[in-house]
Amino acid sequence: MQLLPPVSPFLELIERADRNPKKIILRDHSSGVSATSGQLLHSISSFRAKVHKNLLRNPLYDATNMKDDKFIFLLAPPGFEYVVSMLTIFSLGAAISAQSIAILPEEMIRLFKLGKPVALLYSSAFADKIEAIKGLLAETDSGVNHDLPFVQIETSFPEGLESQVYKTEPIFGEYPTHTGSLFFTSGTSGNQKGVVHSFQALLASARERIGTWQLKEEDVVLNQKPGNWMGGIFGILPTLISGACLDTCAGVFDPKFFWERVKEGDVRIFDIAATGYDRLAQYFDENIAILPSAEKERYVQGVTAVRVAGVSGSILTPHTQKKWTELRSGKPLINLYGCTEMTLIACMRWENPVYDDMCSVGQPVPGMQVKIVDGDIRLKAPTMFSRYISHDLSVTAKVFDEEGFFKTGDCGSMVGDCLVLHGRANIDVLHFWGFTVVTSEVETAILSLPYISDVTVLPLEDEEYDERVAAIIKTKPSASPGGMKPNLEALRKDLSAKNGLMLFKQPTVAYWLGDNEEISLTANGKVSKRDAKKKFFGEGWKSTQKVEILDLKTVEYWRMGGQC
Repeated sequence: MQLLPPVSPFLELIERADRNPKKIILRDHSSGVSATSGQLLHSISSFRAKVHKNLLRNPLYDATNMKDDKFIFLLAPPGFEYVVSMLTIFSLGAAISAQSIAILPEEMIRLFKLGKPVALLYSSAFADKIEAIKGLLAETDSGVNHDLPFVQIETSFPEGLESQVYKTEPIFGEYPTHTGSLFFTSGTSGNQKGVVHSFQALLASARERIGTWQLKEEDVVLNQKPGNWMGGIFGILPTLISGACLDTCAGVFDPKFFWERVKEGDVRIFDIAATGYDRLAQYFDENIAILPSAEKERYVQGVTAVRVAGVSGSILTPHTQKKWTELRSGKPLINLYGCTEMTLIACMRWENPVYDDMCSVGQPVPGMQVKIVDGDIRLKAPTMFSRYISHDLSVTAKVFDEEGFFKTGDCGSMVGDCLVLHGRANIDVLHFWGFTVVTSEVETAILSLPYISDVTVLPLEDEEYDERVAAIIKTKPSASPGGMKPNLEALRKDLSAKNGLMLFKQPTVAYWLGDNEEISLTANGKVSKRDAKKKFFGEGWKSTQKVEILDLKTVEYWRMGGQC
């Protein structure tokens, strides 16, 4: 008989293994593994014994002290090995801290110093990287525990596990109150920090999502998000608790895999970044739209059958919403808003998604308190993080106001009972010559021009004008105005004439992407404006041929406000 903690998702897995032992709850398409609840529980129980044995070799590990955090780092793509490892960590009363599978050994050492893990679990695919990490630890006086156990993940299970018996026992006392996770922010909009959540907060967020999405056992949830982000774990936990089937593909954003999987017609829930939807639409136009009508219709029917086609991680533009509403036969994308510190904050309701602004993020989820202070979104909820882990020991206190609301750093406004998101204050909202500019509005206007295929707008520091509006632009190969290659002057004229975009909002710097250049995306399909800024506007950018700069000395200030 195997003993497990008396908490979710173990309670649900045990009940399901007894009631419906043949039900598949996880498909890992990258490894070809499909597993039932019983097979998952068997792998957890077997692997837990190995991990526990290695933990006891660590002199800094104290299993009896539940007050101290016990972070176990994980290096694995979000498939079967990831899920087994995550639940093994929880079953030991420890907290998961999954790292990017692309992490450099030097970066892992830096995170060791911050998180002080008691062990690291890793997939065999990363054995060479683990050896490089061990080599760095041996070469340098890094301050990292040299007895840190490195444990290779084991997930094998036999067939026919119906006779296995699993029961629960209160192994760790007040289990839900201990730390559940440590995730590091992406660093796309600010300095990277470790975000700590209690296990209780993880469960609260998972249950909220089960209710919001009305997850059922017959549902299939497609998760293509990296496991080192909160968005990855929150495709996993709610699915396991609800009994739905989790489909994964190693966390790699692959448009071909997505369309082939959705074509099967059983996927009911997925969510990706808005920029990811643009890539999926491009793949559809180039590879599926040209197929015979009957074959193309299978893909359209499959994506239309999806109940929640969620958007998270970047701002949804009217251009993207319109394209996908048409593609999904009138069913819109469901806009979501969350962050590492608070998990899901607000979302459009899939049951009746009719809003005055179809790019709003809908209503706050149950239990979420929202207030707007000078445009800054502030929040309080049961799913709120516990603290930051950072070299700056005062960073946690700085992000809470006098009423205990978390200052998100995001800009937004309430329109009726809906939250409209304008973006990050430090990268999506800029100040130019005394004016305030929201980059998403500029991106929407530029994308509406018929010769533009992609754009990212960001601020560039300027000693005289505070911040300039800079645009990184990709044009369509055969849709330039009048057959001429566009330039900054023509772009600004079109934005005035066709969109009525006021002059102060229009780009004064433009980088025109070449045929073989792309705006870099993260593994989650998000644009990192910080990385794009370094790549296209690094040192010496003013002398780059592909960059156009408007000489503002030729422009009268009073005209920038659109007045005559």
